[in-house]
Amino acid sequence: MKRTNKNIFRLPQLAFLLGSATAMGGTEEMKAPAPMTTPDWLKVSGYAAVSYADTDFINGQNTDHLFHSGTPLDAVKLGLEATQGPFTVYGSLFYSPDSNANSFSGGTDAGILDAYVTYTTGDFKITAGKYLSYMGYEAFDTVNMTQLTYANSTTGGVPAYHTGVKLDYTTKVWGAGFNISDSIRGPSFWEGDGDWGNGLGYEAYVSYKGIDKLTLWAGIAYDDTHGIASFSSYDFWASYDISSKLTVAGEIIYSNNSLSGADSAVGGLAFLNYKFTDKFSTVLRFGIDEVSSTPPAVVAPDNYKFTISPTYAFNEHFLLRSELSYTISDHDSLFTGVQALLKF
Repeated sequence: MKRTNKNIFRLPQLAFLLGSATAMGGTEEMKAPAPMTTPDWLKVSGYAAVSYADTDFINGQNTDHLFHSGTPLDAVKLGLEATQGPFTVYGSLFYSPDSNANSFSGGTDAGILDAYVTYTTGDFKITAGKYLSYMGYEAFDTVNMTQLTYANSTTGGVPAYHTGVKLDYTTKVWGAGFNISDSIRGPSFWEGDGDWGNGLGYEAYVSYKGIDKLTLWAGIAYDDTHGIASFSSYDFWASYDISSKLTVAGEIIYSNNSLSGADSAVGGLAFLNYKFTDKFSTVLRFGIDEVSSTPPAVVAPDNYKFTISPTYAFNEHFLLRSELSYTISDHDSLFTGVQALLKF
């Protein structure tokens, strides 16, 4: 798909039409009628996010963007889910302004993101198609995030989309999954490499919720794609609800050959989310990226990132979120941003 044809999806307009009727109420009690009706077997969901972001570097450089910051600050997603008996089919269209590496193949900024079918039997699910990686505490979709930016940016330990087959097991206490895909890391966040003959990607995880309000999660990813250094990533995170208002979490990610020439990389975060009211909450977060390499490889510098991110939800469909982050690196930087998010 050529960049000039991206508007055939018209995702921003479609998202606005689907969501605006329910999102504009001043309170949750003042809900407009649903913008459209669908049969019981079909669900329509999605979101539209727009932002203004500014980054000031200590060396005097400055970058600012209005509605063109790329994922996850500016993005539109439309998802369709059809269910028939034990089968579920899900597909999504996604649009985000180009931001260098974060674009679909060929540099387009719109395309098919999810495309998979799932068969459920008891506590097991078998899924085949294009889907999101298990790895990472912080969400991929903006609608599920609690802040604007990610804690980690240079270690590369958390992949995103690939195509394959996976098996998941879930109970109230345990969760586990395993997948085989075309690759762990493709040409961009949006897809795997699409080549099943040059090696495969593997992921597995296990989670435990047997202690009230505590979640423990551990996962591993491995890529043996020919032509690149083998890639492995190990991820562990824990989340605990201290009260109905306060959640704390921590994550550590170790990856090998995550960057060109890198021997190893460590990423991590410490996270706190406090809900002052049903509508207002604030996140405090610390993120770290440390990369080691063998000379003469040139890799990204170590980063230490401090974040505060308040959110105000006007109702269940519309919220405003802001973020202030200071990153200590070879060139310290200050990020400020505000985002409006409509979800339907």
